[in-house]
Amino acid sequence: FFLLLLCWMMQDVFASVVGVEWSFGSSVEDVVRTTVDAVKGFVVKHPFVAAFTIGTLAATAWYATTPPVYYDFNKICGDFNDSNLEEDPYYFNREDFKWVPKVESQWKIIKEELDEYLANQELLPYLAGNLMSKKQCWKVLGLKFWGLDHAENQRHFPKTMAIMNEIPDLSLVVFSQIEAGTAITPHRGDTNANVRCHMGLVIPGTLPEAGFKVGDQEKSWGEGEILMFCDAHRHTAYNYTDKTRIIIQFDFIRPKYRHTRTLISARILASICTQKIMLHVLPSIRGRKLPLRIIYYSLIPFLFIPILTQIGSKQLFDFFLDNSKRNEKQ
Repeated sequence: FFLLLLCWMMQDVFASVVGVEWSFGSSVEDVVRTTVDAVKGFVVKHPFVAAFTIGTLAATAWYATTPPVYYDFNKICGDFNDSNLEEDPYYFNREDFKWVPKVESQWKIIKEELDEYLANQELLPYLAGNLMSKKQCWKVLGLKFWGLDHAENQRHFPKTMAIMNEIPDLSLVVFSQIEAGTAITPHRGDTNANVRCHMGLVIPGTLPEAGFKVGDQEKSWGEGEILMFCDAHRHTAYNYTDKTRIIIQFDFIRPKYRHTRTLISARILASICTQKIMLHVLPSIRGRKLPLRIIYYSLIPFLFIPILTQIGSKQLFDFFLDNSKRNEKQ
C-alpha cells in the first residue's frame, strides 16, 4: 500500500522532471533544481499526502534502528533464539528494578481485595484448554491485557490497580489460579519484549511439589515475592500439593523496548485477532503465510486507537479473551 501511495505521489515529480528539456549533458545542478522544484510543487498541491509519506518514511527509518523483537505468531514474524541467555535470560534479576520492594510490601492489600472478590465470584477458566493437565484447572481474571483496560473488573480492585500502576511500562495484569494436583503444559509466550512477573498470593508449597520451570531451570518462590522470567522461553508451572495456588501475574515492557511499547502491544493483539480469524472465520488460510501476514499487518494500525484512548477496550478485551462465552458457561 505504501509503495503504491509513494508511486502515485511521485508521478507528478517524475512528469515534471521528464518534461524538462535536459539530456545526459545537462548539469547535475539543473537536474537537482528541477527535482526540488517538482517536489515543492507536489507538497503544495497535496500537503496531507506528503506529510503522511514523510512521516511514514521517518517512522520506518526510526523503527529500523530499534532492537529486533521476537513475536511467537506461528513463526511468521521470526524465530526465537533459545541459546542467547545473555540477551534473553530465563529469569530476570529482581534487584535490577527499584520498584520491586515497594510492590512486594503491599502484597497483602492485593490479596485482601482478591479474597473479597472470591467470596462472591469465581475466576474464569483460561481460554487455552490445551495448556491444562486437567480440564479448567487454570483460572484467571484479567484487569489489563496488552494495554487494554477492563474497567469493569478493575472497579473491584482499586487498590490493586493503584499499586500496579506504579510499575513503569505496565502492559498486563491478571490474577491466576492453579488447582491442587495440576500443572500447566510447557509452552512459549507471545514475545521477548516483556518481563513476565508472578507475585505469590497463595503459595502452598515449594520444590519439588510446587514451582516454576523455564528452560531447564526450576524455581520456587513465596507469598509476597516476585518471580521474573522471559516469557518467550519454554516454561511451565505446576502445583502438586493438595491446595490451590494463586498469584497475580503482571507484565512490563523491557527498558530497551520502552519506546515501542504501544507498537508491541498492538502487534500482540493483532496476532491474537489474526489467529481467531484463521480458526473461526477463514480456516482455509491456516498455514498460508501471505494472507496471514496481510491480515496481521493490516490490523496493527487500527489497534493503536483502543490502546491509546481505551475506546472500546472492554469489548476488545472480552473478544480477545473470550470472556463473554466463558461467562455464559459459568
